[in-house]
Amino acid sequence: MARIPDKIKSIDGSREMLKLAVRVTNLWFVGTPNKSEQAEMIIVDSEGDQIHVVCKADQLKSWKADLKENSTYVMHNFKVVKNDSQFRVCEHEYKLVFIRVTVVREADLHELSFKEFKFVEFGNVVAGNFVASLLVLFRHVSSKNTRVAFRMKDL
Repeated sequence: MARIPDKIKSIDGSREMLKLAVRVTNLWFVGTPNKSEQAEMIIVDSEGDQIHVVCKADQLKSWKADLKENSTYVMHNFKVVKNDSQFRVCEHEYKLVFIRVTVVREADLHELSFKEFKFVEFGNVVAGNFVASLLVLFRHVSSKNTRVAFRMKDL
């Protein structure tokens, strides 16, 4: 009998032999040309919980062609580390790191949710009542170095 997948909210750092059924909602690559590159992603489970995952350069060669944004996977075996970076992309207390024994298998799990946005009330942003160290990811493709300024207004 197949093992039931673990839930992201149950990840507490006490074990690394996890089995997760997830959708990759965000996938990006960090690095410079001719240097080491790593993949980073946000995955979501059937309950809508998210966690940050890192696939470092030594493991990326094995998985780069298989990892796709919005695809669904069953993933096994990670290193679980504290999510204590200065800037975090998920609220989860931990993040996952691919290791040599990580297994990723594409699966047809269309019931898993797509990207879900959690907006903060405008008053909380102005008052600073939000998680200041949590990054908001967005993608801007440009051939030039550009800056984007936001002016926010409560409608």
